[in-house]
Amino acid sequence: MKARVLRSADVLAVVDLLRGQGYEVLAPFCGRGRDTCFDTVTDDNREHIQIHLPNPYYPPKRFVLPHIERLMKVERCNGDLRIEPTYEAPKRAIFGIRSCDVAGIYHLDRFFLGKEFSDIYYEKRRRNLLLINLVCTDRERDIGKECFCMCADTGPAARDHFDLQLMDLGEEFMAVAGTPAGESLLANPIFRKGTDEHVEKRRAILERLRGHFESTMTSWFSGAVRYVSQDKVTEKTWEEIGQRCLECGGCTYVCPACTCFTVSDRRTGVKEVERVRTWDSCALGGFTRMAGGFNPRRAVHDRRNRRFFRKLSHYFIQRELSVACVGCGRCAAVCHGDIGMPTVVEMIRRAAAQAEAR
Repeated sequence: MKARVLRSADVLAVVDLLRGQGYEVLAPFCGRGRDTCFDTVTDDNREHIQIHLPNPYYPPKRFVLPHIERLMKVERCNGDLRIEPTYEAPKRAIFGIRSCDVAGIYHLDRFFLGKEFSDIYYEKRRRNLLLINLVCTDRERDIGKECFCMCADTGPAARDHFDLQLMDLGEEFMAVAGTPAGESLLANPIFRKGTDEHVEKRRAILERLRGHFESTMTSWFSGAVRYVSQDKVTEKTWEEIGQRCLECGGCTYVCPACTCFTVSDRRTGVKEVERVRTWDSCALGGFTRMAGGFNPRRAVHDRRNRRFFRKLSHYFIQRELSVACVGCGRCAAVCHGDIGMPTVVEMIRRAAAQAEAR
């Protein structure tokens, strides 16, 4: 990987550089209160881009896997059916994407592109997407009490799967290229060669950051993987987790690594129908309902069982070569029943430990 440094005052020049190359640049902005979001950079809002801020709840995975996406249009014309696939491949760059979300998109890559079959809709969007990763270095604004990327081994600085990584060193930023596309950006004169002092400063900052995370949010993750993989979680524990669930689906909708979707057809005209893909959630009662009305996972705790087995089982980790949890903490932040990943991991660990002690 190539590394360079640039002045803090020149960081937004990276955005200008990308826009000059024809990219639609998506960057983080502040809303009201705690609200933050990724939005398209324009001449009018460029100066409002935020380098340090709480990670937006709505994950940037939507730029490769839209919440609602038309797959095809079917039209009846002169007695014949005409099927027209709808492909979109906008040239986009996400500026300021956090390390946990970089890991989330990598997991989606493994799921949609890493096996015998590739999702062509996802593939076309992903091939045209550039990721400009920003390391979380501001302990007050970047790192929330719910963050546990240290535990998931995804942050605060991503090690790979980005095109360019920026890290705030104070008066300067260090830029690290992760792909040829990222290296080409470093050829711009705003970047200059770094020194051993810059490398040492980066190392010292990361060392201090690692001690900042809440200890309760970074414990027992590997133990939970072991207990779930070995089928040592009791039915009573799953029922306790399920009783807390309000079936709102919030945890899955904000998760950067969830891949579930449903496909439906809807009429858009007298002779026209469109097929649409929409995010789905395993928390919802209809998620596992079959065509005849039978639901093999009618009980809430059965669906919660499936969600955390999917996240923590070694079988899925081995199959997809990445864990379906990136430690962003969004599920912990939005869950009204307090069964985000950290709480569930602790409940599983405690129940399994008590069972082993008997």
